[in-house]
Amino acid sequence: MAGLVWAAFTLALLVAVNYVDAHGYRDKSLRKPIPLEKRYHNHAPVPLKRRHELPKAFSWCDLDGVNYCTANWNQHIPYYCGGCWVHGSLSMVQDRLKIKKKGKSPDVMLARQTLLNCAAFEGYGHGCDGGDTVDVFGYMTEFGLPDEGCMTYNATDHTKFPGKKHCPAHGYCLNCMPIDGVDTCWPIKRPIKYYLTSWGNLDAGEEAMMSEIHARGPITCGIACPDEFTYGYRGGIFIDKSNDTELDHDVEVVGWGEEDGVKYWIVRNSWGTYWGEMGFFRVERGVNAVQIESGDCWYAEPEWQTEQDVDNGKLHGSMYGLKDANDYDDDGRQPKLRTQVIKTGGQRAQEEERDVQVSRRMLH
Repeated sequence: MAGLVWAAFTLALLVAVNYVDAHGYRDKSLRKPIPLEKRYHNHAPVPLKRRHELPKAFSWCDLDGVNYCTANWNQHIPYYCGGCWVHGSLSMVQDRLKIKKKGKSPDVMLARQTLLNCAAFEGYGHGCDGGDTVDVFGYMTEFGLPDEGCMTYNATDHTKFPGKKHCPAHGYCLNCMPIDGVDTCWPIKRPIKYYLTSWGNLDAGEEAMMSEIHARGPITCGIACPDEFTYGYRGGIFIDKSNDTELDHDVEVVGWGEEDGVKYWIVRNSWGTYWGEMGFFRVERGVNAVQIESGDCWYAEPEWQTEQDVDNGKLHGSMYGLKDANDYDDDGRQPKLRTQVIKTGGQRAQEEERDVQVSRRMLH
């Protein structure tokens, strides 16, 4: 009897582990092949270099003593969220922003929560149930994305807005302050946004990956996640002996190196700094370990024009969002929200009040 109970417990544990181990798509039926026309936008590949033309070791996290890698993330807290497609892609984009800005402060940490809140409404991914790198790219190209000063990560998605056909404004960017003694939130409809100008799918293989990384910045790659990697990696160079071929996790490749004759990739994960080597891992290079060289690697080129417009004085900030350089009220403040709501009429006032109530709930 005890043996049967233990077997049942073990089976239940395995089922639970397999459920959360689907890092991208919890529901595998949601994953569809990416059509060719969605794999590229203004695609401009870099010239392919051979291994002997590239450095033996290279990393954007330590390029001549300068770190162009932004901070690490953890997609799994405060709740499990199958958002690796967001984290692996946005880590690459914001590192490339830092490279384009030549390390200029402040680092841009893109609003992954905004993407999880809004992208599915426009047909880009399935929130915490998974998505693809091209969903991130497509959404950023069409709608732009603010930084995390707009929307902090809480591992939820679009499903918290039932009945909506499009993302509500307070799901994109939000500010909150006590007004007349009441904690009040309102949408920021004109934040600093970052867009993508081009992106594409790299050819399979080590040299295509190295050429792109060396020329323009880190890349995002889909990998397989055998249990010995997910739960057993303790640092060092991971040697894949699993034969696992299912691509179900997205990561950022920032460079490469060689140790004791073993070539490796330097890769950022999104499982917190307590996992792996401060949130990174190294995996054997040149042998398609964990399918990292199988052809599911991507680049994207971001732009930061709105930030530059703030920098040069064309725009200025406020508690209510960006404004044109000469756009001030007499006292330098936005008209009060309450006055704005009264002027909109009954139906719209009710809608805005509902939005404020939802926004308040998002605080807790």
